[in-house]
Amino acid sequence: MKKLPDFVKWLIIAAVLAGMAALMVAVNDRASRVKMPMPDNSLGIYRTTPAAGN
Repeated sequence: MKKLPDFVKWLIIAAVLAGMAALMVAVNDRASRVKMPMPDNSLGIYRTTPAAGN
């Protein structure tokens, strides 16, 4: 890496960051399509509040 010009180093860093951003967008898109089930309160661990209407 010492023999590479500075612009090549910055190009590699930019490519890595762009790849990480693309993976983050892909994971976020997939996670937003997952339907989560309602919480199971069979153990009574969730509190009920007047603001929640329970």
